[in-house]
Amino acid sequence: MREILLPVIFLMWLSASLNAQNAQNDRQIRPPTNESLQEVVSKLRVEQKLIGLGAMFMVDGKTIAVAVDGKRKKGGKAALEVGDRWHIGSITKSITATMIARLVEREELTWSTTVADCFGESMSIHADWQIVTLAQLLTHTSGAPPNFPLTTQFKRPAEGKERMDARRAEVLAIFKKKPRSEAGESFKYSNVGFTIAGAMAEKQTGIPWETLVRREIFTPLEIKQAGFGPPKDANQPRGHQNIGFFKRVAGVEEDNTPIMGPAGTVHMTLADLCTFGNDHVRGETGKGKLLTAKSYRSLHTAKLNNYAFGWVVPKKNSLTDQRMIWHNGSNTLWYALLVLLPDRNAVISVTSNDGDIRRAEAAAFQIVKEFADQL
Repeated sequence: MREILLPVIFLMWLSASLNAQNAQNDRQIRPPTNESLQEVVSKLRVEQKLIGLGAMFMVDGKTIAVAVDGKRKKGGKAALEVGDRWHIGSITKSITATMIARLVEREELTWSTTVADCFGESMSIHADWQIVTLAQLLTHTSGAPPNFPLTTQFKRPAEGKERMDARRAEVLAIFKKKPRSEAGESFKYSNVGFTIAGAMAEKQTGIPWETLVRREIFTPLEIKQAGFGPPKDANQPRGHQNIGFFKRVAGVEEDNTPIMGPAGTVHMTLADLCTFGNDHVRGETGKGKLLTAKSYRSLHTAKLNNYAFGWVVPKKNSLTDQRMIWHNGSNTLWYALLVLLPDRNAVISVTSNDGDIRRAEAAAFQIVKEFADQL
């Protein structure tokens, strides 16, 4: 009897193992759906104690899954909606770099254009600043300081010539002091560097950075829900900030100074964020709307510290075995992450109206890890 029972048990175990393996394989190749993404987003929002969380997956230019969970405002009744607008912080840097790449393709600028080429008429530029190039500013290798002085944060010039002049004045003030390091020698993440690059584009074109972004990025990509600063509509999500154990609701105008707009003041929907990312994914194969394939590949080529032109391009990552390009951002009131997966022709956008960066970031990267290899 024992001789019969053991093979039967073995066959039962083998069958169960194969079924389990097949089920596992099915899970690995099954792309996310609205329902499966909603389950994960809702779970992570609660676990990380976030006011709101949203995510979208786009493959081959089509949205395959989207989900949001939470409230537009702490203590409010209005739930988040898929079409809501979110402040994307430093993801703006990739937008600025892409806009400038369009100017480079039209030969209005070059990657080797220097500070002296644009602002040489000013007599107060430190000699070490004069040789800094546009490419170095957009890859955090210029030696620019991380941020402007605190007094700059309180300035709120109106969009247009007033803001363009204020941005130029703040940039020229930076040039009076020696850069933090030699140009091209080391990586130092800098909001100031991207602001200088934006000011150089303004100087060469005579057009404000905001107008250039609308003309060069939003309009050709048909991005219609984007703007600058937080969403001003009171019915849109509000940012939130932790103060000790209390989470306060930010005002509709609260943001970094618009002077540093080129480094991080854009807002847009999840869909618009994916649309921008999708153009970069398709662009490498010559199917992008904004640039040539050569320009996209250049923007995605890392210099120092795995940083390219407004993108992080790690050699390896712990989230997926495939190639991944990404950038995140926060103005301490919001959080956003944009991930490009060129090998799968896929884009992932994650946003939160909660400035608890550690928790929002943990949720965002967990969403990527959960689904990236299922695309």
